[in-house]
Amino acid sequence: MDILEALVLGIVQGLTEWLPVSSSGHLVIAEEALGLSAGMNLVFDLILHLGTLCAVVVFFRKELARIVTSIVKLHPAEGSQEEKLRFLGVLLLIGTIPAAIAGVLFKDAIEQMFDIRYVGIALIANAIMLFWFERFWAKGTRKDAKFLDAIVIGLFQAVAIIPGISRSGSTIGGGMLRGLERETAAVFAFLLSVPTLVGAFVYGFLTLNKFDTDLASSIVGFGVAFLVGLVSIEYLLKAVRSGKLWIFSIYCAVVGAAVAILTL
Repeated sequence: MDILEALVLGIVQGLTEWLPVSSSGHLVIAEEALGLSAGMNLVFDLILHLGTLCAVVVFFRKELARIVTSIVKLHPAEGSQEEKLRFLGVLLLIGTIPAAIAGVLFKDAIEQMFDIRYVGIALIANAIMLFWFERFWAKGTRKDAKFLDAIVIGLFQAVAIIPGISRSGSTIGGGMLRGLERETAAVFAFLLSVPTLVGAFVYGFLTLNKFDTDLASSIVGFGVAFLVGLVSIEYLLKAVRSGKLWIFSIYCAVVGAAVAILTL
């Protein structure tokens, strides 16, 4: 892989990890367009995901620091802000479980879906899902997540393991479906991504059979994914606040249909 290819894939990862259009699906499309075999650049793909993981950690560093501090504090006062943050931390861990189980149990089946022929169909399904969330479940007002919210959002995140189904779109939509206010659902989804992506990175790294990337491409891919990821997080939060998820629904429908037609 040369530097230009690493640059392109870093931009694709940084944009699509947080915009609700599926980074895994777009990486498959981008690698196909560049003539790279999907599934043959596993180390580089992990490095790209590490870049966007670092982006969300930096963007929400204050919130994450408060959550971690509340968890390690031995005896937070009942009803205190620390206790609420500790409960939020527990919910984030609970919400990670469904995706972790699905990722381990269905690893082989998921790997077979990293095929451009399936990505087009999945993007169309993602478009329908985003439209459904925006049309019917966008009027929630709750600002605090509950135990069942974490389970439901976690299940939606598990479905998003499929390339072409957006993790951010699924989890934000799952929160909206549960009656959470738009921005609350989005922030919970972003915070939930941290333990999920950390777990996925560690698991992916430990199960690699070979390490086949070069330092220069890795640095470029990581840096670009990180910087573009920071920008896309801010953009998605603005889109959620203004009720514009439907824009991504149209985009996914068009791209998905084009990919499906071209790969018939």
